[in-house]
Amino acid sequence: MNYDSISDGQTASTPDPDTGTAEPPREVDLVAYALLLIRHLRFILACGFTAAVLMAIFVLVAKPRFSATAVMVLPQNNDKASALQAQLTSATADLLGGGIELYADILQSRSVADTLIQQFDLQHEYHTKDQQATELILAAMTKVEVQREGLIRVTVQDAEPQRAADLANAYVQQLDVLNHKLVLTSVGERRFYLEAEMTKEKDKLADAEVALKQHQETTSGLPPEAQVSAALSALEATRVQLRSAQIRLEALLIGETDANPDVVRARREVEGLTAQLEQLERGTTSAVTGTPTTQVPAQLLDYTRLLREVKFHESLFELLEKQFEEAQLEESKTPSIVQVLDPAVPAKHKTWPPRTLYTLLAMIVGLFLGVFVVSLRAFVMAYVHSPQNAGQVERIRQLYRRG
Repeated sequence: MNYDSISDGQTASTPDPDTGTAEPPREVDLVAYALLLIRHLRFILACGFTAAVLMAIFVLVAKPRFSATAVMVLPQNNDKASALQAQLTSATADLLGGGIELYADILQSRSVADTLIQQFDLQHEYHTKDQQATELILAAMTKVEVQREGLIRVTVQDAEPQRAADLANAYVQQLDVLNHKLVLTSVGERRFYLEAEMTKEKDKLADAEVALKQHQETTSGLPPEAQVSAALSALEATRVQLRSAQIRLEALLIGETDANPDVVRARREVEGLTAQLEQLERGTTSAVTGTPTTQVPAQLLDYTRLLREVKFHESLFELLEKQFEEAQLEESKTPSIVQVLDPAVPAKHKTWPPRTLYTLLAMIVGLFLGVFVVSLRAFVMAYVHSPQNAGQVERIRQLYRRG
C-alpha cells in the first residue's frame, strides 16, 4: 500500500524538482483510505473486542448498586402543609422558589444529609475520610424529583438494597420531623406567651380585689345603683372583649404573617371594639340605661370602677385560661403534612452498572480507537516516506541521535 496516496500532502503548493513549477496540493484518496481500513480490519475489530472484554470484566467485578424510591404527597390545600413554608419564609422573599420546590430543597439540604450520615454511619460505609466527602457521595446517590400534582419522589442508590430503601424512607421521615419541630416551636411560643399573660392577669385580679375590699371598708360597702351598674357593665364588657381580641391578635402574629386571614379578621375586630370603647369612655349616654356616666357621684363612681376592674380581670383571666388550654391541646397534637404514597422497598435487581449498554459503548469506542490508530499510523508513514519531506525527516533523525 502506498501511504503517500492517502496523504493530504502540503497545505501549500510544493515546487516540482524537474520543472521548478508549483505542484497543487493533493487531496485524500477516499478509496485508498477505505482499502487501508479493510486491510487493517482485524486490528480494528481486535481493538473493539478488547475494549468490550475489558468493560465486561469491569461490570462483572464492579460492586453493583440498587435503587429504592419513596413517593410522598404534600397536600396543597392543607393548613398544616403550609406551616413549614410559613416558618422559613415569614416576612421575607421566598428565595427557594416557594411551593413544593421548597420541600425538595429541604430534602437536599446539608442538615438532612448530616442527620442521615450519622443515622446510617455512612462515613464508614462509603469509606470516606471526612464528613464533606460523605455528603458529596450521598448527594450523588440521591435524586429528588418534583411533580406538579404535589408528588415528591426520592430515589437513593446504594450497594445494599435494604439500606437504599431505608435511606429513601428516612428522607421522608426527616421532612416530617423538621416540619413537626418548627410547628411545635410556633405553638410552644404561643402557649408560653398566653401563660405569661395569665400570670399577669392573676396578679392584677388580686390587686383589684384588694383595692375593692379596702374601698368597701372605707365606705361601709356602698352598693352601686342599678342604672349605673348596667352602664358600667357595658363598658366593662367592651374592655374585656377588646383586651381578649388584642391578646388573640398578638398570639396569632407570633406564628403567622399579616396576610393571614385569621390575622386580618382579628385586626378588624380590635379596631371595631376600640372605637366602641372610646365612645363609651367619652361619657355619652348609654343605650342600655339612658344615663350619662359623667353624672354619677364620685363616691359611687369609685366603687363601681373598682368593682368593674375586678370583673374585668376575672373575665379576662377566664378567657386567657381557655386560650391557654387550647394552645396546650394544639401542642400535644402531632402535625403531619407528609403522606407516604409508596414507601421504598428493597430492590431485587440492580440498577448499576448496565452491563449490555456499557459493553456496547466500550466496543464502539474501541472500534473508533482502532480506526484512529490505523489512520494516524498511515498518515505518519506517508509523511515520512514522502520525497518532499525527506530533508525534514533526516533532520529530525539527526536531532534524535544527538539527543
